[in-house]
Amino acid sequence: MKNLAIIAIVLWIITIGVFAKFFITGSTEKSSDNRTAVLLSPSERDLVLGEMRQLLKTVNGIIVGMSENNQVKMIEAAESSGMKMAADVNPALMAKLPIEFKKLGMGVHGDFDQLALDLKKGMTQQETLKRMGEITNKCLACHQTYRFPNQ
Repeated sequence: MKNLAIIAIVLWIITIGVFAKFFITGSTEKSSDNRTAVLLSPSERDLVLGEMRQLLKTVNGIIVGMSENNQVKMIEAAESSGMKMAADVNPALMAKLPIEFKKLGMGVHGDFDQLALDLKKGMTQQETLKRMGEITNKCLACHQTYRFPNQ
């Protein structure tokens, strides 16, 4: 009976270890351009790339809002890419994404929520430009590090 308990505990530890490693590294391999290729199904890839296009649309909406001196347009754009955008992501997809990718992505969503709040408080255009530079630096870091090849 004692041996069975030890075996069960060892198997449990191994399972947790494998899950933790997969959660951290995701489903990845090195690509020919030295970035990390994130291996997803076609529908998962479409979802991630669609989210990236939405983030770019948000950046564009903020820039257009700034050019029109339209604070409401800027706030609406920022809110459209906040944390609510990531709320319904499939856990199986999240498990396939490397931890640093998840951190960058969630950081960008949080940054857009904070930007919307600060815009509501009267953030200046200069401060907004600075913040947009910080947000797009995260986008650049992600695109320089990861790719999503067709499978």
